[in-house]
Amino acid sequence: MYLVDANVFLELLYKRDGWRECRDFLNKVKAGALKSHVLHFTLHGISAILGDPKLVSRFLSEIATWRGLTVIDLSIDEEVVASELANSAGLDFDDGLQYYYAKKAGLQIVSFDRDFDKTDVKRVEPKDISG
Repeated sequence: MYLVDANVFLELLYKRDGWRECRDFLNKVKAGALKSHVLHFTLHGISAILGDPKLVSRFLSEIATWRGLTVIDLSIDEEVVASELANSAGLDFDDGLQYYYAKKAGLQIVSFDRDFDKTDVKRVEPKDISG
C-alpha cells in the first residue's frame, strides 16, 4: 500500500510533465485496484492551493468517491512526534507528516519529492507502480 503525496495530485491537476503517469496511478486508486492512503493535511494543502471554493468542492467531492483511497487524520500528539521526526530526518513539517505516517503504517510514499530518499521509507513515483 501507498501514501500519496500532494505533488502527485498537483502534477495531474496542473498538467505538469508527469501528469499522465499520475492520472494512470490515481485512476487505479479511484477504481479500487490499488489501495492508498492520503493525509487529511495533504487534502487541505491542495485545497488551499486551488483556492476557489467551487474547485475545492469539486476536488473533495471527487476524492470522497474513490474506492481505493483512505483519508487519514493525525492527532495533535502525532503531529508533535512527526515534527520531531522531521527535524531529526532533515525534513520540513509537511514532509515530516508524510514520513511519520508512512513509517508508522509501513507504507511506501508515492511522490516526486526526492527529500524522502534520505529517509528509511521507500519513495516511488507513479510510473514505478503497476496495478
